[in-house]
Amino acid sequence: MIGLPPEVENLMAKFQNYDKLCRISPCVLADPPVPKMLLRVAAVQGGPAIRQFCSLIFSRRSLDTETGLLHGKDVGIERALRLSKSLGTLAGRSSYNSFILRLVQYHIAKTVDDSKMGRIRADPMQLKETMDKFGWSQAERPRFFYHLKQGRLWRSICGRFVGLLSLIPLRAEEPYCLSANDYLSLRSNEMEEFTRLIDTAFIERICHASNVFQDMVMGIRCDGDFKWEKEHPELRSWSRALDEDNLLSLLQPMSLCEENIYEPNHHPDWPKPAGWLADWPWPAHPLAVPRAERQCDLCTDKQCACISERLQAKRLRIKLYARQGLGLQATAAQEGGTSYRKGDIIGQLCGKLVPAGTYPTNSSFVIEIARPDISDETVVCQIYMGNVGNCFRLLNHSCRASARVRVIRVSGHWVSAIEAVKSIRHGEQITVNFGKRFLRNQGLRCECDACGVA
Repeated sequence: MIGLPPEVENLMAKFQNYDKLCRISPCVLADPPVPKMLLRVAAVQGGPAIRQFCSLIFSRRSLDTETGLLHGKDVGIERALRLSKSLGTLAGRSSYNSFILRLVQYHIAKTVDDSKMGRIRADPMQLKETMDKFGWSQAERPRFFYHLKQGRLWRSICGRFVGLLSLIPLRAEEPYCLSANDYLSLRSNEMEEFTRLIDTAFIERICHASNVFQDMVMGIRCDGDFKWEKEHPELRSWSRALDEDNLLSLLQPMSLCEENIYEPNHHPDWPKPAGWLADWPWPAHPLAVPRAERQCDLCTDKQCACISERLQAKRLRIKLYARQGLGLQATAAQEGGTSYRKGDIIGQLCGKLVPAGTYPTNSSFVIEIARPDISDETVVCQIYMGNVGNCFRLLNHSCRASARVRVIRVSGHWVSAIEAVKSIRHGEQITVNFGKRFLRNQGLRCECDACGVA
């Protein structure tokens, strides 16, 4: 810190004393801004911002947190109006609700501004006509325009780093002691400087993670979990130093795949499964259905898109269940509605395909696949979901399960489908009976409500 102005040097010393996760890019200090701007830059990438982001994810896992009203199929001005109405359902002044407020304001502005269609401003007549159409009273309208104005401020502040909405302080904390107003009050030239100073690789990676989370909240992206939730759950209260690469890795969402990944080059000596029919070629995709056979149990077409159109994870949220940890909650279009009926295919378990026996049977996030078209249903491969997969790897066990794992043909491949065994209503946990033997192999005991474990 040699050569820094005294007030900047004092600030840096304060940061390092109070915040062991503080990171300021050397390029910022090469030509340091005024102290107030340095505070703004430091606050969105230090310990309080990291803990705030993780706490927002944790808050969303609560069974009491409901954000389904933010999801919808309407577009344009109608979507902006519905989002504004949804803010009226926020109860209390929690940090999570403050975050939802700024996030929705951002999307109100984006939705309205995207409807300009080449005009400098959104068409005021279109706004008025749409408000009239949906019966908005004159008393309600100023509140909408307030949210629109605030949303435009948030858009200007964030620029291309939309994930800053999760990182800009929701409440003042040492050593930065800043609030949202310290960013909303930026003048245009200050916003330009702020945008320039935060344009670093570190901010880009954090904002990638937080933007993914924000898209999940808004229903733009399917729900998913983040690495820190499993590998470092104490990160939401962490205050000690942490290696930068490790920190950035922990903050990222788990790698997502919606279909099984088959990489034969990674296993050049993949042994032919026992029972593999003599007229089937090998090496081959271990779950491929022979062309002469029916290709899909969900339709009769020879070629179909059921794998993407009917097996994608929809209307699911990841929630924290007291005894079981993270699990899957069903949602419907309306509270009290039915999410799935008996026999509905909810999705599929997927990950990386590996040869049978690659992992011990008691390994976490591993399932074995036996093909029904091979005698004795011999295991032909394993699906490893430890570092890539979808939300169904978080399914919890219940002795009175609402779903089951069923191997079926979909779009030319055998898949481990999740099938509802009864009607599943909005808000209910989706569970599967994995069997007591499976639990014992995992070193676990049954924690489901049916067993009445206290």
